[in-house]
Amino acid sequence: MKQSTLGFLIRSLRVQNKMTQAQLASRIGVTDKAVSKWERDLSYPDVALIPRLADILGVTANDLLTRCLKEGQPSRLLRILDMSHDIRTPLHIMLGCAKLAELHHEDTKLLMHYLESIRISGEYLLESIDQLMQVAYQDQEKIEKKRHPANIQELGEYLNRKAETGEDVLEGYDFSGKRVLIVDDISMNREIVAEILKQTGASVEFAEDGAVCVEMVQAAPEGYYDLILMDIMMPKMNGLEATRRIRQLPEPKKASVPIIAVSADVYKNNPKEALEAGMNDFTEKPIFMDKLFETLKRYLT
Repeated sequence: MKQSTLGFLIRSLRVQNKMTQAQLASRIGVTDKAVSKWERDLSYPDVALIPRLADILGVTANDLLTRCLKEGQPSRLLRILDMSHDIRTPLHIMLGCAKLAELHHEDTKLLMHYLESIRISGEYLLESIDQLMQVAYQDQEKIEKKRHPANIQELGEYLNRKAETGEDVLEGYDFSGKRVLIVDDISMNREIVAEILKQTGASVEFAEDGAVCVEMVQAAPEGYYDLILMDIMMPKMNGLEATRRIRQLPEPKKASVPIIAVSADVYKNNPKEALEAGMNDFTEKPIFMDKLFETLKRYLT
């Protein structure tokens, strides 16, 4: 092993800190095998782990990144660092508009303008994060649809255009008389989804985890719930297990109720695992009203 490699540096620092591979792995939250591969230069630490790894080893993140770059491996790391501007700029707009909204909360027109700017900048920020994650995971597949400006120079023009035209995403969506069970362990997430759905006339009920969801479906009459919006990552019982249990219920209508997965983790296998568990569809967090309504429309007819 060359002494200039990242693997050699990690091993040297680990030994210097009197840690075994197992101890280092435990502190970082990875497997022993992962650390072993790093030290043998068979793989590289995930970009997200670099700051924590550096802190544990007593160096700066820049020390580890510099060593990576000297090896010529992750041009993707340079791309990630270059994208920081595309992330910080919309974040600056969001924070600035939040402050302006606070200062001018009595002016309804200005308040709506600032809120719209926050929303649009947030969507642009999400697009940048999606691109960042594709680079980090070396995913060459294209994002399903380009929703936002291609570069930061277009953001100002995009903000102005969207704010001027506006979009009535509620048009054509009427789910009156439909009852939706929202399953999420975070109360604010439940509140956000509920307020979105109430705009369409739908009735909503809540469950704070998968176990409560299964109990509510079991206790309700057949056909009581028209659809379930199910978070995946929850304590006590996750959304995948809750879905499996609902699909095994003896009452046909209960067992076949449409279940839509809702998750912020779109970069791993969640969409595939959701369908395998028996869910009907998958939608992402943060939720875009138009995409959510189009998904619901397929099942709430």
